Amino acid sequence: MSTGRRRADAARNDELLLDAGVDLLREKGPDRLGALDLARSAELTTGAVYSRYENTEEILVGLWQHRLSAPMRSFIETSMKTLDPGPQRNEAQMVIARALANPAGPLSPAISLMIAAPRIPELAEVVIPDITGWLMELGVERPPAPIDSDRRLFTVGFVLGCLYFAAVDLFEPDNWEIIKPAAHLVLDNRAVPMWPVPDGEFHLDITIDTGDEVRDALVNAAARVISRGGVERATTQRIARAAGVPTSALFTEYRTRQTLFGDVASKLLNRLYKGARGEYLIPPDSPVPPGGFIQSHDDPRVAAYEGALRNQAILANRTLLAPSGREQRRLRLEFHLAAIHDSDIRRALQLADADANHSAAALFQHAFGLDENVVLPGVEMLRILAQGMMLLEECTGLTHGADTRLIFESLFNYAIDETIARHS
Repeated sequence: MSTGRRRADAARNDELLLDAGVDLLREKGPDRLGALDLARSAELTTGAVYSRYENTEEILVGLWQHRLSAPMRSFIETSMKTLDPGPQRNEAQMVIARALANPAGPLSPAISLMIAAPRIPELAEVVIPDITGWLMELGVERPPAPIDSDRRLFTVGFVLGCLYFAAVDLFEPDNWEIIKPAAHLVLDNRAVPMWPVPDGEFHLDITIDTGDEVRDALVNAAARVISRGGVERATTQRIARAAGVPTSALFTEYRTRQTLFGDVASKLLNRLYKGARGEYLIPPDSPVPPGGFIQSHDDPRVAAYEGALRNQAILANRTLLAPSGREQRRLRLEFHLAAIHDSDIRRALQLADADANHSAAALFQHAFGLDENVVLPGVEMLRILAQGMMLLEECTGLTHGADTRLIFESLFNYAIDETIARHS
C-alpha cells in the first residue's frame, strides 16, 4: 500500500473515531468512554484506536481539541454580545437559544469534559488553558478585577449554566421568559454597587444527620469519595472504607450500588439546593412577618431581606467559589455531570431543583412579604448562574473574588420595587 493511501486511511479513521467519540461522550460521559466501545461504534479495530490514542484520557483530549473546543469558544464569544441592549443582544440570544435546544450538538459533551477536566490531568492540560485564555481575550481579568470584567465573567457563567441545565432537561424556552426580566435588569445595570463588599464567613454544612448512624455514615462517606473522583469512580469498596464499615454492611443497608446512589443523590442534592437557596440564609434576628406583602421601602422586612441576600453573597464568595469550598463544589459538579448521563440521578436532581426553587420563593414571601412570582425568576437565575460560575472557577480560578454585589444588589432592588409596584 502506498504511503499516500496509508495516510488517507489514517485520516479517514481519525474522522470516524472523533465522530463516534462525540456520540459516545454524549451518551456515556467521560468516565465510561473506552477504547473498545469507541472501536465498535466507529466500526474499526481496537488497534486503529490505539494507533492514534494511548489511553482513554488521550481520547478525551482528542475530542476536546478536534471537535468540542471550537464550538465552545464560539458559544462563549456569543455570550458577550448579550451584554448591551439592542439588535446584537437579540441576535445573540437567538443563537444561544438554538444551541440550548439542540441535544445532538457538540456543547453538551463539551460541558461534560469541562466538569471532568480538573480531576483528569491530561484533560486539564488542554481544557483549563483554553478556557482561561478565551476569557482573558474577551476582557476578563484576574481578581480583583474592575466591574466591567466581572460583568463579563458573570455573563459567561450564566450562559454556561443555561447550557448545563438544558443538558439535564431543566431549561425549556418558557424558562427564559420567566428569568428574562431579572437577567436583563442585572445585565443592564451600570450603577456602582452601594452595599459594602461582602465580608465574614457563611459556610453551608451539608453533613447528613437523620439519626440512622450507618446510613448517614455511608451517605457522608459517598459525598467525600464522589467529590474527589466522580460518581463512576466511587466504588462500594471505597465508600465503605471511607465510612469505616465493612462492605457487607453497605449491602445490608442498600441492596445495590444504584439504590445507594439514589439515596445519596436525593439527600445531598436536597441539602445542597435548599441550603444555598434560602433555608439557612434568613438572619436569626429577622422581624416577625406582619402578614401581607411589603408596600413601602420603610417596611422592616426590606432590611431583613437585604441581610438575607448579603448572606447569600457571602456564601457564594466563601463556599461556592472559594478554594476552601472546593470539596463541596466538586460534589455538586460531579452530581451534575452524572445527571447528564444517568436517568436516576437526573430525576433526583430535577426534583431537588424544582423543590428548592419553589421552597425558596415561598420562604421569601412568608418571611419578607415579597411576591413569590417576583422572587422566583431571581431564584431560578441564581441557580443557573451558580452552576456556570462553579464550573468556571474549577476551569480557570478566575471567579473567586468576583463582585457578587453586581448580582445580588440588582436582584434585591428588582424584588423590592416590583413587589411594591404590584401590591401598594
